[in-house]
Amino acid sequence: MIEILNIALPFFGLILLGVIAGRVWAKSEEGLAWLNVFVLYFALPPLIFLVVAATPFETLVNPAYVLATAGATVACYLVMWALAAHVFRVQMKDAALMTTSAAYGNVGYMGLPLAVAFFGSGAAVPAALVFSFDCTVLFILTAVFAGLDGTRGKGWTAKIAVDVFTHPFNVATILGFIASAAQWMPSGGVLTMLDMLKQSAGPIALFAMGVTVSLREKPTLNADLATLTAIKLVLHPVLAFAAVALFVAADDVWLKVAVMMAALPTAGNAFILARQNNAYVAGAGHAVIVTTASSLVTIPLIVWGLKLWM
Repeated sequence: MIEILNIALPFFGLILLGVIAGRVWAKSEEGLAWLNVFVLYFALPPLIFLVVAATPFETLVNPAYVLATAGATVACYLVMWALAAHVFRVQMKDAALMTTSAAYGNVGYMGLPLAVAFFGSGAAVPAALVFSFDCTVLFILTAVFAGLDGTRGKGWTAKIAVDVFTHPFNVATILGFIASAAQWMPSGGVLTMLDMLKQSAGPIALFAMGVTVSLREKPTLNADLATLTAIKLVLHPVLAFAAVALFVAADDVWLKVAVMMAALPTAGNAFILARQNNAYVAGAGHAVIVTTASSLVTIPLIVWGLKLWM
């Protein structure tokens, strides 16, 4: 357990430093704009591309793994949707964004660096697959369910396609698949630059996430937020474990990655989607804070349990 905590400490420590910085310097959120641009477009995409491109193509083609992990995410989405719509009885669009906060884990900023740190370089490929397909599924589900109140405008299907296929992480994954199939890797100065960007991804992304969390208003834990947190941090990894263990012939590392990625806290993108749809905005911000704080305990415990049991 001490080993797990030592691995996790730098990652959560960087988030904490971001929180402290946000409180001490109290700059506006607009100050994060260029930092987020760097992480989103220039740091994490090279990490994804280099990992995927360096992986044998036959390893990447694993539809059973993708279906199992994405299926667990969809199941959590549907459970939260049913509760939001029929138990908490919130409006349709708010229910859609509440549901997104319960299913959309921080698989990019936290997931990729943590997977490699906990389970070694072999964890990067399954982490990239989980990231790509989880994000694609959730972009689609959010757009569809948010439009159930009849407010979808014209061309919404085209907008979904554009959002999915132009997202820099998905573009990097697709290019990585192509490079892997062609057995090609960049070299020389280009490779050095991409590697430098890759090395910067984790620390900057986690620090920026901490600053973002610190700028949100203090959350009040109520029934829907508690339910959302339980689904994201407990039900999701349980379903991911069951789906991959029962239906996929995956090695131990891929199974561990599936569970850890499912156990990640709510992504900041859930808040961005809420703001774009003008629904459940405060709730999504609170979900990011509460699930991130709770994951300081749950993720090390889950990883420790996986390493102990497997």
